[in-house]
Amino acid sequence: MAVSSAPLRLVALCCAVVLPSCGEHAVPPSSGASALGAARTASQSSLQAPSPKCYETKQTPQTLQSTVTFYGYPDNSPPGRQIAHPVIHRLAGGDGTWCNPTTFATEPKNDKIIPYGIKIYVPYMKQYFIREDDCTNSGMQHLGCHKIWVDLWIGGDAKSDFKAVINCENSLTKGHTVPIILWPKANLPVARPGPIYRDAPPPYGTCFGKPGHG
Repeated sequence: MAVSSAPLRLVALCCAVVLPSCGEHAVPPSSGASALGAARTASQSSLQAPSPKCYETKQTPQTLQSTVTFYGYPDNSPPGRQIAHPVIHRLAGGDGTWCNPTTFATEPKNDKIIPYGIKIYVPYMKQYFIREDDCTNSGMQHLGCHKIWVDLWIGGDAKSDFKAVINCENSLTKGHTVPIILWPKANLPVARPGPIYRDAPPPYGTCFGKPGHG
């Protein structure tokens, strides 16, 4: 679950839901050589990566002013990628696109207007997010999240430079509320799809397209 451990930033808990790839009908071989070729083709087909399922939601946009903060592997509670309410991911993740929005958290008091599974769009990040987690007040500063406040998953893993992840969170956090869109349209622009924080290049990775720092 998300916890807060930085000014105006809370915290909570990457795998997209995928569908198994469809099998192919084998054509009866006419010779031993063709049978071998068919077997090889079937084997190669079975190794192909399945296509991700597109997560669809209603598109009835509503804009709210919200505090927006970030959390990742090191300041999740407990540290890791666990999330409280998986919807399309078993662990916190996503790539910020309409089909595979990234995990976010908010406080349970917002369940009616920001329910689990809702998709939001954050204009200043130009990415989509899905609620799969709760905010907690178990972080180092015990801030929790209050009123309309969303905590966006930034990424990271056990091999990340933890300080670089936290610095990335802080650098992207605004000191004031910003607009967010609930139930957004599907055709909004997406910037830098993929994890917001990435481990490469070492040692401090990349923070939303910019070099990280420890």
